[in-house]
Amino acid sequence: MNRLQEAFTENGGPVFTLTPGEYEGPLRVDRPCTLDGCGATLWADGGPVLVIEAAGVTVKNLRVEVMGTETGSRGTALLLRQPGTVLEQVEVRGDVTGLPGESPHWDLPPLLSLGDFAAETENSFSLTLTAPAEAELLCGLGGVSLSPARLAAGTRTVLLQVDALRDRTVLYGDLFVKTRVLRRICVTGRAMKDAPRRRETAPAPAEAEGPVPVPAELIAPASEGECVPYVKRGQRVPFQERGQKLLKAALEYRSLRQPLELDAYVFLLQGNGRVQGDADFVFFGNSVSPDGAVRLAEGGRVSLVLAELEKLDPAVERLAICYSIYEGGEGASPTFAQVQEPLLRIFAGEEEVFRLKLEDLRVEKTLVAVEVYRYKGQWKLNFVGAGYRDGLRRLCESYGVEVE
Repeated sequence: MNRLQEAFTENGGPVFTLTPGEYEGPLRVDRPCTLDGCGATLWADGGPVLVIEAAGVTVKNLRVEVMGTETGSRGTALLLRQPGTVLEQVEVRGDVTGLPGESPHWDLPPLLSLGDFAAETENSFSLTLTAPAEAELLCGLGGVSLSPARLAAGTRTVLLQVDALRDRTVLYGDLFVKTRVLRRICVTGRAMKDAPRRRETAPAPAEAEGPVPVPAELIAPASEGECVPYVKRGQRVPFQERGQKLLKAALEYRSLRQPLELDAYVFLLQGNGRVQGDADFVFFGNSVSPDGAVRLAEGGRVSLVLAELEKLDPAVERLAICYSIYEGGEGASPTFAQVQEPLLRIFAGEEEVFRLKLEDLRVEKTLVAVEVYRYKGQWKLNFVGAGYRDGLRRLCESYGVEVE
């Protein structure tokens, strides 16, 4: 039994109050009472973090988080085994099981980066959010407004409007998606004198707008974790024997020590280890390869790499799947040291088949995660897991991509 559970059991009263701070769970509430977090955070490496087993329970002023990479944001933060639990100002990071009318998993991005935008004038941004149920949007940023203020179930476009900000003003704050619990989205951006003005608009709603599900291929499938083998750096394994022609790769992480942009990049390499042309460099500005075999898709938390190996041009002998931290702003030089517990997940179709823990990354800005290569007519994986401090430009040049 952990210390928090012991303290709860020893308390035995109708009210259990925490002081502000962080507490390691899990915690099981097995008697009618009020649990007042007073702004504290309850966390655990795996879920469920907080389990309500008794009727007549009120939970308030508490943040509940799943932190471990083996479950990540797909682990259960809050498990309600009794109906009628009262939740007041309860924020979750992870799944919530037992709320009537709500899907347990909400695939919301933890971070929305607006980048640089024009100073001294209003800017507007179009955001796409997916909500499994109706929700209210709350904005904690001064000078920022949202329209609409409520989300219907499905995938919806929200217009975020930012008032005129002075040059070099950093925008940093939170949006909350509210149902019976709160889910946080961090928003960052910066007003710059020479940056372009953003004037995005929300599309007009359809006459009969209904829930629009996110295509399954764009979401990294859930997995129990303990059934997925972990590989080591430098390990080579066969892939095609899985009988699947679709490979997916996703880089996930526990959290970020500071706001940053982490993007996926794929190089389609010839036999000489270089691209045939710049079109064989797949990234956010060129999200589909010329043969249509490789593409990037935003799946909420991360960018997914999807590769239909049988569709690849026969001249392509190797794919290098890489990730790089965007270096933006004067004096800003984030590295993988700010990315806590990065984890590479590999899928054969919808089945997760391998995981690689990317440990001991410190000064690196760019990462070659895995190579997919032909060997005697079959596809194999080489888990490189190596980082480079020189950044994306140097990596692009090594693969034959000219960077201006």
